Amino acid sequence: MKKMIIIMVVLALITVACVTALVVVLVNRSNEPTPELTPDYAPREEEPNAEKIPNDSGDKLQSPEGGGAASIIYSTSVTVDLSDNKAELLFGNPQKSNQDSVLQIVVKGQVIVQSGRIVPGNRVTALELLADAPMLGAGVYSNENCKFVVLYYDKESVEKAILNTEIHVTVTVRD
Repeated sequence: MKKMIIIMVVLALITVACVTALVVVLVNRSNEPTPELTPDYAPREEEPNAEKIPNDSGDKLQSPEGGGAASIIYSTSVTVDLSDNKAELLFGNPQKSNQDSVLQIVVKGQVIVQSGRIVPGNRVTALELLADAPMLGAGVYSNENCKFVVLYYDKESVEKAILNTEIHVTVTVRD
């Protein structure tokens, strides 16, 4: 009888420990923002902030059947102004590319900016922060914490290409 009571107490303690661990995991997980998903197809709308790249001319890059070719222009310096919810940057998809692109800015593993479709021959110098972007404090973020993620899309099928590019950037956040 005494052994039976000990076994029941031990099983009750194990059950309480498991339930407590599950609750802690679920509570901590719900506080993390959900990262932006990578679209499988290019956005239909071209990026409204895109502008033609000045003096951009040249032949298209050659690509094998079923493949693609991309070229980019960028600066590794990004400034985020929290007062107007914009990121100032330089990213271009030159005319010689044969892929459309979408630019994401990722800080601490979370997407804070995602452009619309940037067609060859265009660049962006300012993009809106996502409405649900995590709040950043003023300061400088760099190294592995910040990057451009460039997603490429076939111009004809608008399907996502196998190729992505990640570029480490420095993000300066101002109030």
